[in-house]
Amino acid sequence: MAERQDMPIGLAFQMAMNQKAMEHFAQLSEEEKGQILDEARSASSKSQMRGIVDSLERME
Repeated sequence: MAERQDMPIGLAFQMAMNQKAMEHFAQLSEEEKGQILDEARSASSKSQMRGIVDSLERME
C-alpha cells in the first residue's frame, strides 16, 4: 500500500512549482489522491504531467 502512495518525482517537481495545485491536491480525499497518483504514474511525458498539475490548479 505504501508504494501506491509514493508520489512520482515528476508530479512532485511540477507541484513544487505550482503552489495552488499543491494546495488543491492536499485537500483531496485519499481516494482522489490515489487517482491522481495513478494518472501521474501512467504519464509518459513532461507535458502530460504538467497537464495533470494544471488540472489540479484549476480545481475549485
